Amino acid sequence: MLNTVRGIYENGVIKPFEKVRDKERSEGIIIFLDTAKEKKSAFFSSAGSWKDVDTEVLKKQIYESRKISNRRKIQL
Repeated sequence: MLNTVRGIYENGVIKPFEKVRDKERSEGIIIFLDTAKEKKSAFFSSAGSWKDVDTEVLKKQIYESRKISNRRKIQL
């Protein structure tokens, strides 16, 4: 049976994030993801993409859009 479990390697111990539904001392394959590298590359790839945006206008639009409510009024 194939069972995928996410976890973290910390202080020499692999700690699963959820309960492992398998027999004790089951063997498996452990793959370590370099998530820090993925996050950095996503961050750096977006660098400069907002250079043509007028930030003052953007902030004004954001605050104006927060005033608009899509909720129906509740009648008691």
